[in-house]
Amino acid sequence: MKKCGKLILSVSVLSASLMLSGLSPVFAASFPRGIVTGNHVNLRVKPGLQSKVIRQVNSKNVVSMLGNTKGWYNIKLSDGTKGWMSSTYVSLRDKNVSRAGVERDIVDFAKRFLGVGYVYGGSSEKGFDCSGFTSYVYKNFGVNLPRTAAGQSTAGTAVGKNDLQVGDLVLFKTLGSSKVNHAGIYIGDGNFIHSSSGSGEVRIDSLSSNYYTSHYATSRHVL
Repeated sequence: MKKCGKLILSVSVLSASLMLSGLSPVFAASFPRGIVTGNHVNLRVKPGLQSKVIRQVNSKNVVSMLGNTKGWYNIKLSDGTKGWMSSTYVSLRDKNVSRAGVERDIVDFAKRFLGVGYVYGGSSEKGFDCSGFTSYVYKNFGVNLPRTAAGQSTAGTAVGKNDLQVGDLVLFKTLGSSKVNHAGIYIGDGNFIHSSSGSGEVRIDSLSSNYYTSHYATSRHVL
């Protein structure tokens, strides 16, 4: 009971402090996701043009919404950096940003790495393994995936192969494995992009090829 009382008191003090400072205590449940719509947008320590700039953020970065006040959003970037940004440069996912727009951005970003070499355990632009590639791409859009293909096979929600949408994860059991051990990103038209150990690079393949048809395991919505 003492711990519960302290928690309630802490939340009450936080809300009171925000209201006294002129800030409305609106939290993440109200604005779960947004996307930056401008380039070189200033992220500031406090709301207001006179506040110190933490860093500049470019368009298409997906951010978590923590609160808002008088034309400013309190946001968190995918790397955990928190600050305030003018609402002029942030579109809320539940209002102005279509899923299709974000999906296409994910595909375009993933295609930048076509031809990058396969590296076991790799998760950087110097080289990727399959799950390192998918997790790297999604992290750029504020989605933190499990590091392994097996872990990614339970992320988000399941989707049937015939209901795939651009940006969905596609997962496979290859090399005789009884567990999911390969992952890629669906890019539309029956194709997916992945870091292939067989070809030794990031490439695009068809889901309808004999090999990937016979080794297909599951697909997941993670957006």
